[in-house]
Order: sequence, then structure tokens, then C-alpha cells
Amino acid sequence: MATKFQLAIEAVLKGHGLLDKFQTQTDFHVHLEQIPYEPLVIERHGELISVAHYFKQNGDLICDPDVELHFPDWTPTAIQLCTGQYDQRFIERDGKTFVNMRFDPSVLPFLTTWAKNIVEQKWADPQQAKATE
Repeated sequence: MATKFQLAIEAVLKGHGLLDKFQTQTDFHVHLEQIPYEPLVIERHGELISVAHYFKQNGDLICDPDVELHFPDWTPTAIQLCTGQYDQRFIERDGKTFVNMRFDPSVLPFLTTWAKNIVEQKWADPQQAKATE
């Protein structure tokens, strides 16, 4: 079952005529700009999806936030904030993989709120947001 975040991002891609490319190309990148918001970047590299807002600080691009998801099921696997905080669903230690049980309860409500903002800010509307591949 699709999450609100998946539906919001797919609506953005569909609104800009890019959903088919995103679903069929293993390497995909789109940069969207809309004043007054930070740019929105959607990428796919194989099974990795990245969705992020970026701002510039001293000439460097800083993500805030950047969420990583698994394609094709859109399961969140990591999130990074501009504070440097980086949380992952899976943690590797001593050759073993552990599941971070606190990951979903902290990330899923955030993604639901972010999805709501993406929809309300009209990122899917090409009249509002300019897309550059």
C-alpha cells in the first residue's frame, strides 16, 4: 500500500511528466525550484530513492532533509538533517545487520507531514514549480 509520501512524490513526478522515466530508468534526477521554498530534488539510483530539499551555506549545498527510500516499495531506509543527524533503518556492526526499531516511529510521521506540505505547496504544478533534469 502506497504511503502519503510516495503518493505526493509520484504526483510531483506525474505533474511534470516524469513518472514513467523515474519508474523505468535506474538513474534519474530532477531538480525543482519554486520561490520561496528551498529546491526539491528527487533522485533514483537503482534501488535507492533520494528526496531532499537543499540550501546553500558558504557556497556548499546542504540537505535539509534528505530521505532515502528503497525502490520499488518506497520503504524509508535513512534520513539526514542539516544538523548532521543521520538515522538508518539497518545498522551494520561486527559483520551483522541490526534493525533500528526506533527508526519507523520517528521517521514515518515526519514523512506524512512532509507529504502534506509538498501537496499544499503545489510542487506537482508545473505553473508553480520549474523542473530541470
